[in-house]
Amino acid sequence: MIASRLLVATLVPVSLLALAACGSKGSSDAEVKSEAVGLELALASPMMADPDLTSRNLAESAIAGGGPPAMVLPPFERGTEAAEAAKEDAAKLSGGAIASASSSEGDIDPALRDAVAASQRASAIKGPGKDCGAKADYALAWSLQLPTALPIYPRGALIEAAGSDRDGCRLRVVRFVTPVDPQDVVDFYHARARAAGFAMRHRADEETHQLTGTKGAGEFVVQVRKRPDGLTEADIVANGV
Repeated sequence: MIASRLLVATLVPVSLLALAACGSKGSSDAEVKSEAVGLELALASPMMADPDLTSRNLAESAIAGGGPPAMVLPPFERGTEAAEAAKEDAAKLSGGAIASASSSEGDIDPALRDAVAASQRASAIKGPGKDCGAKADYALAWSLQLPTALPIYPRGALIEAAGSDRDGCRLRVVRFVTPVDPQDVVDFYHARARAAGFAMRHRADEETHQLTGTKGAGEFVVQVRKRPDGLTEADIVANGV
């Protein structure tokens, strides 16, 4: 618990300083303050870390360099009540009842299904920039810079985040877990992306859902599947959207 408090206390001030430093000349003090407060609230929200990592002793290393951030934080709520609360939040975020995603079509992409690293998942989609997956850097802050249409599912617990804005790339790669069933997660992103004007394709097999969306040169994929522990694991991979 002490480690988690120290980590959050460290991350928030550094992130706030970064926001203030990178604000454009045209940004008012009020705008910068608003963005800083929003980031602080986001970092303090339940969207934090995989509960399976909470048993690891990382007293000497809050963030593992060169790979996904590893955080020592309390487990998030799971179970029927937690899932229903998350679904209610998702409906509010979507402006009402969420319709079921359209019928799946075609075979899922095995390269994305079997990808282990964030860079491998990034390479499974198109988008602006070249070799964006190879340019991906791991940092929790990337989870706060997802496209508006593709937020982490309400009350989800973050496992890892990576991204890049270098050399024409606008890459975001996030993995999280939620107690909500896979179909409900797919329905949420299908509704959000459709409202944002994406052309979409939904593919699925007995274990995995893949929802692909394109708009202009940009593309995203949301991959969802059930884990052996009963939680739903979801990947969001977006480039140029």
